Amino acid sequence: METSVERWNGLDKPMDLVLLFNVIAHVKRAHHAALFQQLTRQLAPDGIIIIITEHFTPTHGGMLILERLGKPLEVSYDEVERDLLSAGFTLVYSQDITGPVDYSNPSDDLVKCFRLLARNEVSEQEVRAAIDDVARPNTRMDVSKKMGIFKKWTQ
Repeated sequence: METSVERWNGLDKPMDLVLLFNVIAHVKRAHHAALFQQLTRQLAPDGIIIIITEHFTPTHGGMLILERLGKPLEVSYDEVERDLLSAGFTLVYSQDITGPVDYSNPSDDLVKCFRLLARNEVSEQEVRAAIDDVARPNTRMDVSKKMGIFKKWTQ
């Protein structure tokens, strides 16, 4: 099933697996408890949730650019993990996912992506200025995400 988090009402039968790839960072932290409670009800015994989301690091280029634009993402992996553990899930496995990124010559598509992430509340010129300011020559920039595999705790 594919739907938005806000419109999801669950399924008729329990799910074995939920994939939340690049989703949870866009869900307000205040809504995590309700989402994770819904997942707890919808998952089959021993069901699995796999999350891949942003992991804040000092060299995470995308996060630095969004912060410079005044539109930081509200949630990173660490908060998601804490919330899932509090909701009764067990962390089975986690993996850092990092790699270099080059913003020195941003494409129009990249600028459009940052505008969308900033809820279209910034101009193309503001995005290009933020990228220029953050991604200076010889400045190390990375993409940094983390994957977590969580299992529903059953008694």
